[in-house]
Amino acid sequence: MAKNKTSNWALLIAAPFVLGPVALMVFVENDRQTAEKEQLLSYRETFQHAVVKEIEIPDVSEGQAELTRNLYVIFDGSASMREPMGNHCSSDQNFSNKHRGAQWAVEEFVKGVPEGVNLGLYVFDAAGSFERLPLQPDREAFMEQIRAVDPGHGTPLAQAIRTGTNALVAQYRKQLGYGEFRLVIVTDGEAEELDSAALYATSLGMPLYTIGLCVAPNHVLREFSVSYRAADDFESLKAGLADSLAELPDFDDVSF
Repeated sequence: MAKNKTSNWALLIAAPFVLGPVALMVFVENDRQTAEKEQLLSYRETFQHAVVKEIEIPDVSEGQAELTRNLYVIFDGSASMREPMGNHCSSDQNFSNKHRGAQWAVEEFVKGVPEGVNLGLYVFDAAGSFERLPLQPDREAFMEQIRAVDPGHGTPLAQAIRTGTNALVAQYRKQLGYGEFRLVIVTDGEAEELDSAALYATSLGMPLYTIGLCVAPNHVLREFSVSYRAADDFESLKAGLADSLAELPDFDDVSF
């Protein structure tokens, strides 16, 4: 009997030392989640109050008024795209890794893009981070570049957003402000300075359509995109890409 009492006292004495670290971990996790929520609310408020600047067209004689639609795609070819579906994804036996599934989804997406729509492409992969194809209507040329992506290196997504925005602004000037302009982002990760890059696009009136593949639901671009889809499988990625075509009318381009 004395032995049992001794054991009970030992448990009572040890309890604060055992529960203390656990309680601390819970507190830290709650504090982190609160900070993330506050940051996202800050991003949302910034996006909602962003002032859209008027894009100046210096010389109208150098452009032509036309209703051409423009989709500039940013395709994530970072090293993490070589990985199989992770914690935030459903398993998919049809593709060996995220990259292969994303390639398939983009190819399916391109099949649904109406004729006459310009497609531009920026990729960051093992070959570097740069524009692979300027805005143009050639579907096969676009897909050749997608098929050539070789995953590697990091995720310079902010740089890609700024470059894509500048390409759309240049096209906006060529078309004298007519037509449609959208930035479509396919990514599986986070990056630094995403908020300032997204705000740069927003301030110039270039809407973001983002598909986050296998990422946490609180991705920064969720708050800066007119359309955001957290894709946990490749069918969802395909559907997210299709969302970027929503309300994109299928009509013949008209020049003025």
